[in-house]
Order: sequence, then C-alpha cells, then structure tokens
Amino acid sequence: MAHDVTNQGPLAEGSAYRSVEAAVCGFGAFRKRWAVLEGLAGFVVLGPGCLLLWFLFDWLVGLPPWPLLGSFLVAILVGLWAAGWKLARPALRRIRVDDEALLIEALHGKLDNQLIASLQLGREAAEATGHLGHSVHLVHALMECTAGLLERLNTRALLDLRRARHWLGGAAAVAAATLACLVCAGDAVAARAARLRDAYAAILDALFPVTMVVYPGDIAVVRGRPVTVSVEVRGARRRQVRLVRRQTTEDRRRTTDDLALVEGKASLVVHKAEESFTYEFEYGGRRTPRHTVLVGDLPAVSAIHYELSYPAYTGQPPRTLVGPVSRLQGLAGTEVLVSFAATTELHPDHCYVAWQDGSKQAISISGRFGHFSFTLDHPDRAAIHLTGAYGPGFEMERPIGFEVAVRRDQPPTVEILRRDRKLAMLAKEAAAFALRWVAEDDFGVAEVTLDYKVDGVDPLLGRPVRQGSQSRRIDPPLDRVRGQFAEALQALSPPLEPGDRVTLTVSARDNNTESGPGVGHSQSVQIVVVREDLAGFIEKRFGFEAQALLGGLHKIKRATDLLVDPVKTIRTEAKHDIVRHELRSRVTHETWPSGAEDAVGDYFRLLSGTE
Repeated sequence: MAHDVTNQGPLAEGSAYRSVEAAVCGFGAFRKRWAVLEGLAGFVVLGPGCLLLWFLFDWLVGLPPWPLLGSFLVAILVGLWAAGWKLARPALRRIRVDDEALLIEALHGKLDNQLIASLQLGREAAEATGHLGHSVHLVHALMECTAGLLERLNTRALLDLRRARHWLGGAAAVAAATLACLVCAGDAVAARAARLRDAYAAILDALFPVTMVVYPGDIAVVRGRPVTVSVEVRGARRRQVRLVRRQTTEDRRRTTDDLALVEGKASLVVHKAEESFTYEFEYGGRRTPRHTVLVGDLPAVSAIHYELSYPAYTGQPPRTLVGPVSRLQGLAGTEVLVSFAATTELHPDHCYVAWQDGSKQAISISGRFGHFSFTLDHPDRAAIHLTGAYGPGFEMERPIGFEVAVRRDQPPTVEILRRDRKLAMLAKEAAAFALRWVAEDDFGVAEVTLDYKVDGVDPLLGRPVRQGSQSRRIDPPLDRVRGQFAEALQALSPPLEPGDRVTLTVSARDNNTESGPGVGHSQSVQIVVVREDLAGFIEKRFGFEAQALLGGLHKIKRATDLLVDPVKTIRTEAKHDIVRHELRSRVTHETWPSGAEDAVGDYFRLLSGTE
C-alpha cells in the first residue's frame, strides 16, 4: 500500500522507525532532484535546441515562407511538449515512502521485502491499541535490524545516473551554442526574426485579401482645430496609398493626396479644419468606405432670463431677470424657470446643470433653446453645462454659473402695548384686565393667540397650575394688526383669588404655507393678585429699603450648613412690655380680616430670602 510522506498518520515513536523512514525519504528526495535536472536538460535540448537547428538551417539554406514558418511552429510545439512532459512532470511528482522503499528493494535485489515490511509493521504497531503481546517486540527487533542495514547501505549508489548526465551534457552544449549565436551573430538572429515576420505576412497575404482600416472614421471636430485621418493597410506590399477628399459644400471640391506607407500605415494632418468633408482611401484598385468629418462650433449662450414665481401666500407677481446673473436671491419656496438660447444646435442628452452637492439635473433641449426649473429651498450653486449637437468634444468652454441665495420668511413680531411687565392687582381688576397688543409681518398675520398660565406665588398656597389660550383669526391676513384680549381671565374656574400669579404671553402666526407658518412671541406680562390690605407688600412699602418702614435692618441669609454656627444678632431696641389680652377681646378689636396673620408671615418669609 502506497503511503504519502505528507499524510502518514500516527507513526511509531521509536528511533529505529524514524531512522528507516528518514533514510527512505532521503533516497526519494535525491532521486527527485536528479529527475528534475534530467527533465530540465531534456527541455533545453528539445526546446531551445530545435530553435537553434531552425536558426542554423535557415541561415545556411534560406527557407521559403511556408517551410520557414512551419518549421518554426514545430520547434515551438516541441519545446512546449518538453516543458510539460520532461520538466513539469518530475517537478510535480510527490515523494511516497512505500514507493521509494519498493524501488530500493528492487534495485538492491536481496532485501526480500524487509524494508517495506518494516515500514508497514511499524505503522501498524503504532496505530494498534490494547495488549499486543510479544508481537511488538518482534516488530521493534525488525525495525532495529532494518535501520542498521540502511546505515551500512548507500542507497543513492543504487541509482543509474548516466542518462541524466548525458542529457545535462547535451543541454550545456546547446546553451553554449545559443549564447555564441546571440553574442557573435546578433545580426543574423535579427535577420531571422525579420524573415519570420515577412514569411508570416506573405502567408497571410496568400490566405486572406488585403484589408484596410481607416482611423478615426466618422468624426466631428471643432472649427479651427487640427484633425488627422489615417489608414492601416494590413498585408500591404506596395509603398503608397491614395487619399481622396471631397468638400460637403455645394461646389463638392475634390482633393487627392498620395501618402507613403510606413509599416503598412499612412496618415494626413489637416491643421485647421474649416469646412466639413468626406474622405476615402484607395489601394490596389480597392477603396475604403466613405467617411465624414463634421466641422462645428462650440456652443455659447446668446440670451438667458430667469423667471421667479413667488409663493402664493405672498401675493407678489412673478418677476423676470434678463441676462446672466451671478447671484439669484428669493424667498424660500420660490419657483425659478431658467430659459436660454444658444448660438448652435444643442445635444439633447449631454446638456445638464451641475449643483454644488455633485448632483446633475437634465435640461430640456429643443434645437438651440433650452430650459430647466428648480425651487429655492436651500443655499446652493449651479453651473450650466452645454454640449453642441455633435456630442462629446463640443462642450462649452466656460459653463454659466450662478449662486442661489435663499431668504427665509421671518416670523411675525408681536409687542404688548404696556411699559410695565410686572403688575399687582386685585382679583376683580385682574379678571377684567385688557391686554393691548400690535403684531406685524411682511406678508400678513393670520392668527393671534393669548396664552395664560395661573399658578401660586408660593407652593405653600397649594394652588393648582391652570393654563389656557384664546385665539383670534385674521381673515384676510394683514401686514399690521392691533387689538386687545379682555375676556380671557373672566371665565376661569375657580376664579382668581389673592396669591395667584398670572403670566400672559401673546403670539402671532403668519400665513406662510410653503415652509410652515412662522410664529412670533411677545414678552410676558406677570400679574400678582393681592388683597386690599396686603397691597402695601407688593408695592414694597414694607421692604428693607432706606425709606421703607423696615429700613436699617439687615437681612441674614439662611445657613444651609448645619456644622457652621449661625450668625448671632444683638438686640438694640428698647425693651417693651408685652400687654397680654384675652383672645376674645383681641378678635373684637381686630381691624384686619381673619387669617391675615398667616399671609403676613408668608410675605415676610418671602422677603427675607429664606426660600
């Protein structure tokens, strides 16, 4: 059974087995090296050797085209066969231990399958499991005997290398002869290459008729620029070719030019093409198809105008700008139609508008005229690229560019017609309070809204937060609107009472239907609802100012750190005797409403900043 050295599986770990296997693998590697050298030498003898014979025979005799090309192809085929069979086959051969062992036994003749048996029994003993008994000792003894035999035996001497050495000698001789020809007879080598090309051309000329290829065929060029017409005569044996040109104008003027063929090619340069013409080549009584050179001008814009259609809510009529502009400005949502006329016919598929983000917009083309439209919605930059009717190569030299500037519709401005923003009022006054306002917008105010919020001046009052709004639509919208809100707080439930704080804000919405309505807000007005007997506190008549009744006293900030000793105050006023009264007599003589003591305490606490 053949065994691959690259995939041997678990092998015996004894040194005797490894020694036997290494000796066999070394023999296989030695044999492969000599096989590769022999294959390389065979390739050199059969490949370059045949080419060398072909070169020498043609140099001495001079072969006709058919034998010359045929013998060259045979030499090439022999070289390819030698490269595959002689060189590639031994180089790709893999070393197999069992095959090499069998070859050693066959070459030696007296080993009696000892070597292959040692390898196979060694692997089986290594792969076996369980109790093996005395068989293992017998296998180990056989392996040690075989290892000693291979140490005494020179396996490489068993190979016959005489044929390989003969091939190597022949390859060296071929290489020396080839090198001598390249160095000493370089001109002859170049002449053989030229003869081979001539023979190939002669054979093609015999097998196939002469063909002519015209460049560039049908083409369009810009007026005043050069154009080159050329022809390639494949398999040509003559030295000249004729060019016939005819103008496409009414006179149909005809021009003939005889051109020299260089390596089968000829060309004519028209330095300045002014008129369109047709051309064809003549060679050996044969003519090429007739081709046309169209001459045209680059397009340029002769007239352009921009039509701006403002959004409907603005009520403004469309506006037209004539002539190129560098900056196009308009309100967001404005539709822009750009129309232009060019000096030449335009190509309907190669005219476009390039925007700043890299996107392209197609232009509708009709002859010399074109148009496109877009909407002003964000700042951008555009460039108009035009191409003549003849297509690519007729692009305008300088595209027309313009900047797009978008003006956003500003929200309305709202102003409350009152100087004071913080007011103190009684409940009845606050409920009947009329808030006057004025709103302005450039295109019209559509709605005005009063938003109010009612909460307590202090969380201790436990007043719930109440919010609401009152709207007034303006139809039709006006640029400037005046009015007042006077009934928003009268319908509150529960009604206003002392200690409530009312925040009023007026907002106005414009009539923008394109980018969304704009909303403007006014400054807020704050109203604190007080009682008649406590109005003095709101007006700061009992504050800590110098002119107030509590003037001269110093407020002490409440300490928040309990580890710091509080600030001590010294009593400087004279001691007053406290006159005690019965609760009943106090209530009888009390002039303030019942419960006012708690409210006064709350106000003093707020004023002292202990919140």
